[in-house]
Amino acid sequence: MKQIQHGDVLIREIEKLPMEVQRVERQGIGLVLAEGEATGHHHVITDKGASLYELKGELYLEVTEPVTIIHDEHKPLPIPIGVYQVGRVKEYDYLREMERRVVD
Repeated sequence: MKQIQHGDVLIREIEKLPMEVQRVERQGIGLVLAEGEATGHHHVITDKGASLYELKGELYLEVTEPVTIIHDEHKPLPIPIGVYQVGRVKEYDYLREMERRVVD
């Protein structure tokens, strides 16, 4: 299974889409995988070869032809054909004994 990290976004390959996912419509800029909390920059796919889905707050990406994820502060990264779960990178603060999501 493949895993792609783009800033604070983690894209992990899965075997197939879960049942009952709902399609997420493209916004004007494309498929938004994550909104930038700190900078306002989004992790976006503008190519037409992908579809985004949601189920219970989790995002899933189906790529039918190679696409590229872009962000103003990161290098563009290619995403090959496949089905993926989209998550966020987390870090663990051992001093506070807590997990937190990385903010991009």
